[in-house]
Amino acid sequence: MEKEELNKIIEKIENENSKEKAFFGIHYLEAGDELFIKANKYGLELFANELLKASRDTDEIIGNSEKNILTFDPKAKWITGDIWVAYIEPKAENRIDIKDEPYVRNWKDKIVEYGFLAILGLIVLIFIVGVKTVFSWFF
Repeated sequence: MEKEELNKIIEKIENENSKEKAFFGIHYLEAGDELFIKANKYGLELFANELLKASRDTDEIIGNSEKNILTFDPKAKWITGDIWVAYIEPKAENRIDIKDEPYVRNWKDKIVEYGFLAILGLIVLIFIVGVKTVFSWFF
């Protein structure tokens, strides 16, 4: 879509929606790993409006080396919920072009792993020596 078309839609949504009646929130279930959106019609349209603004401004943001994110207004009363979307980081790449690099363990990861195993081994050794000492007192 062209910027002019997006601006018309954005203006229409802003004029037709009441921020006082709107609510939009991203929540999570404590019993599981599920996220869900709780919103009314006005909140959904205002959130869609924020995404349309991001779409409109994406080319400018990608071309600007200093400001590379689009932020949401954290004080907007219509945004509620347990999880906040703080910003959008536009990318020029297509989904197909983005390569997920596998995680490579660094030396800090190895130290934590081996340190934990060493502490666990030391605890087991101290326990065995303690049990042997207690048995030597009685037998």
